[in-house]
Amino acid sequence: MRTLPLLCLPLTACTPDSAEPLPRDQWPDLSEDTGDPSGADSDDGDSGVDPGDSGEDTDEPTNGSGGSGGPTGTGTASVGSVTYAYHVPSCALTSPAPVLFTQHGQGGTGASMVSQWQALADAECFIVIGQGSQSGNGWNFNSDVEGLGALVDEVDSLWDVDTDRRVLHGYSAGAHWSYVVGLANSDVFGGLVVYAGAMSYAESYDVWPNGTKGPIPVAIGHGTDDTVVSYGFAQQAEAELSGAGWPVELWSAAGGSHAYDPAHQAPAWAFVMDSLD
Repeated sequence: MRTLPLLCLPLTACTPDSAEPLPRDQWPDLSEDTGDPSGADSDDGDSGVDPGDSGEDTDEPTNGSGGSGGPTGTGTASVGSVTYAYHVPSCALTSPAPVLFTQHGQGGTGASMVSQWQALADAECFIVIGQGSQSGNGWNFNSDVEGLGALVDEVDSLWDVDTDRRVLHGYSAGAHWSYVVGLANSDVFGGLVVYAGAMSYAESYDVWPNGTKGPIPVAIGHGTDDTVVSYGFAQQAEAELSGAGWPVELWSAAGGSHAYDPAHQAPAWAFVMDSLD
């Protein structure tokens, strides 16, 4: 199980023995690029799109958290001040299961992201957890990182999680944030999946390249005609990660806008799982 707090940025350290978190008006703003998995460039509603099946993954997980056995199915819950949605296939209770933590775009919800991954989770037998940002819009590196740390521990205690196969996923503002938090905590997350995000946030806050815990597979998805977060950000991230020896794959939605495209999920999941075999 994870024994240390997730790392925040140096200017906003969130460990228990640190200074108090920054006031809300000083939080870094990652919410300027709006977007939602509904298929529009605004954040309201679910698309209900079935992402389909990515194929077989028969390798047995190796490092279970020993959770006592949480509920199956779909629902919502909270840990501390963090609300989250979950989807747990019944097959995920038979052996240590991979888990995907998915982070929404500005104005989105954890439930909206979980609904996008539900069909693939059933097919591939993994748990999906959708955290809600505490502001309801963008993400910050104080309470939201603390909340994610508490959520990782909560999930480990409720379900028998394969701790080598925790995956962090983010869309839009959630993707910017996931680049920072995922790269800074690559000892906690075994893989990173981002859609319509920019790694430049991780660079500007000195997480990349020197603030990581070592390479993990990174799956990048992006629409080639995105006018909110340019497709060039995805190409730049692929080049920098692969140049540093990290496993990376870029999935491009030809003609795609900033709107969330769930078709990226199956190849992204397959790439990360295959890389971890």
